[in-house]
Amino acid sequence: MNKIAKTLLVTESFWIFGSGLFLPIFAIFSQKVGGDILDAGIAASLFLIATSALEWPIGKFLDKFKEKWFVVADYFLEGFVFIGYMFVDNIWSLFVLQILLGVANAIGDPAWESLYDKNTGIKNSGRAWASSHMYPGYFAAIGILAGSFLVKLYGFNLVFLLGAGFSFLAGTLAIIFIKKVG
Repeated sequence: MNKIAKTLLVTESFWIFGSGLFLPIFAIFSQKVGGDILDAGIAASLFLIATSALEWPIGKFLDKFKEKWFVVADYFLEGFVFIGYMFVDNIWSLFVLQILLGVANAIGDPAWESLYDKNTGIKNSGRAWASSHMYPGYFAAIGILAGSFLVKLYGFNLVFLLGAGFSFLAGTLAIIFIKKVG
């Protein structure tokens, strides 16, 4: 695993920590803005539909351009969506942000995986792919616990700002350290 693959693990870990601060308690937030459990399910489905519908066409487009900039765009777009959550005052604006989050995810996921795959080396691919789940998984677990604690003490806006900050940090680190490929 080379420096770029390690950088991708670090950036993804920062991003997933930030998103882990609030995504698991998303249903509670949807209720806060006037939704119910069905609306939380619709919002999550809209995210996945947007992501799934766009990954294939974006993946075809990705083959012609450098993956790095798709990864960077994903982190920054998701950071802006996280800030947008602070201004949600009804369920419809939440739905729009979920669709935008799905677009960002569709931009970033295929690029991240392509770039990671190019930089892990075939010799240890099992270990490399295990690492791509293990390290972010630890950071997600810590983020989930920290986010639940912070929302209980300070409310959602703080975790939205922190989530955005970690996304912007991930994007900035990707700009600085991913140089060779993509």
